[in-house]
Amino acid sequence: MRLGPRAPVPSRCVILTRPDGQSGALAAALQAEGIDSFAFPLLHIAAQADAAALAALDTALHDLSSYALAVFVSPNAVTHALSRLVFLKSGASAASLGAVTSGAAGAVASATVYWPVSLPVAVVGPGSAQALAEAGIAPPQHQVIVPPGGPDARFDSEALLAELDVAALAGRRVLIVRGDGGRELLADTLRAAGAQVDIVSAYTRRAPAPDSAAWAALEARLASSVPCAWVLTSSEAVRHLATMLAARYGTQEGVHTPGTPHVLAQILAAPCFTSHARIADAARAAGFDRITQCAAGDENLLAALKTWADPIQVKHDDR
Repeated sequence: MRLGPRAPVPSRCVILTRPDGQSGALAAALQAEGIDSFAFPLLHIAAQADAAALAALDTALHDLSSYALAVFVSPNAVTHALSRLVFLKSGASAASLGAVTSGAAGAVASATVYWPVSLPVAVVGPGSAQALAEAGIAPPQHQVIVPPGGPDARFDSEALLAELDVAALAGRRVLIVRGDGGRELLADTLRAAGAQVDIVSAYTRRAPAPDSAAWAALEARLASSVPCAWVLTSSEAVRHLATMLAARYGTQEGVHTPGTPHVLAQILAAPCFTSHARIADAARAAGFDRITQCAAGDENLLAALKTWADPIQVKHDDR
């Protein structure tokens, strides 16, 4: 029997560490370039369940027209807050809320019906702007403020503050939607300028708990002949990784359990790619020393990973 041609074996593998279900677009882009990927989430995201936090979120969502500006700090903040808005305004069932927050396609599209057209929205980066657009909140009907892109782009609180007319918000209400915890720079700066800032939490972040099968799969990838690189997109996630590595490959009474020290050395010897100095610093503190910091945005991460995977071919393509 004649066999068809074999599928090419990827020459490189990228370990994607975003929360479960949030690496699909980058994985597909890597696959199109002949680069394999492996998901090893370092953050677990869930809808807010704390009664007090939900009450504060619901109060703000019921009173959106009283704000001069609403700020979403991440795509997760957009998705979970708008799904809650639809749930509150439409009388949706708890089951449909679960479908929305689990990422069902188009599930928050009706949020635009409930979002005041007069309320400007500010976001830290293009991922959040895209999440808003998928919910129907986008120019020209809605004003969306986002830091500009480009090779020197920064998608963080500092970049967003540079785009805001902070002085014009003095004496006015500003809503910041985020997860539990986070940086206070944005809120502190707005309050110092005289704004009345309300911070609400729409989702929770916590460390994942990979089971033995997930660790075994990661270790098998690292032990294979295909070189691996890490993509690290959150300093909090990197700190979770450092804690998990210490627990798995550290010592208890001088004995390494349950992993072995050479595997830890493999992990830390792998190159890693980040898009912000704070993430690079966290990676360095975790023990990585082959760190590439590229410009913000998945397109820049992809370009850097392509160069790592096949620098000769990339150079040829750029002629």
